[in-house]
Amino acid sequence: MAVFHCQPGTHGWTSPPLAPFGGIMPVAHCPECRLIFLLSCIREWATRMGGKTLTIKTAPACYHPLTHEICHRSYLAAGFSPNHTYSNHYIPITDQHFDRIIEPAERRRLAKGKNSGLRIDLKTGICDEATETLLHECDRAHGRYRRVAPGQIARIIHAAPESYISMTVRSGPQTIAAALLVRASDHVLYHFLSGFLPEFRTISPSLMLFEAAYQYCRNSGIEILDLGISLDHFGYEKTSLASFKRRIGGRECPKIIYEAMI
Repeated sequence: MAVFHCQPGTHGWTSPPLAPFGGIMPVAHCPECRLIFLLSCIREWATRMGGKTLTIKTAPACYHPLTHEICHRSYLAAGFSPNHTYSNHYIPITDQHFDRIIEPAERRRLAKGKNSGLRIDLKTGICDEATETLLHECDRAHGRYRRVAPGQIARIIHAAPESYISMTVRSGPQTIAAALLVRASDHVLYHFLSGFLPEFRTISPSLMLFEAAYQYCRNSGIEILDLGISLDHFGYEKTSLASFKRRIGGRECPKIIYEAMI
């Protein structure tokens, strides 16, 4: 009726360490008492395995609002406490086109990019080396630490390549921006990683990436485009990024990380 995945790490056990979210995944109508029982068993088992803490990174509330509430009460009853609550942004997919849900200023920037001759390429499966290299170059150019170690993207995708989508923006022969997205479920597309070369900031290639992602969702019957939380490479909230997400139609919901001393 419910499954849970966790692994040991440097600072204790986590669920899970190499994904944006984990925690309990219950079937519909699973009673809270059974979820509490499962969590209690997990704590006992992790303790026997030598664990000291168990951290659970849950999915944003927008994925399944009712399940989120049920699981939240279960975590609290089983002795877990929220140690971080982040503001997560997502775009509900509607019949409206992308340029109708974004603010006028972003609409003008999107049009400017299209008028500059930018074009989008999309493919599913393993991210090619050139795209991964570009994403690392974008991090370097923006003064960020590498968000994913070299070669790790391909290793992550190898487990379920059919769930991953890579998009690139080209200006003539040059690739100037890229995004990597993953189908987190049948109704959610998660924005995993993206970047653009700063010298092309004035034509806002990121807007074309998000428009392509939004249209992919419409064509594929996906209901939510998850934009994720907005943190810089030091782990602090990046207000400029959160503001951008709101300007392109992003709504807010909580994403909670729970922790228990075991």
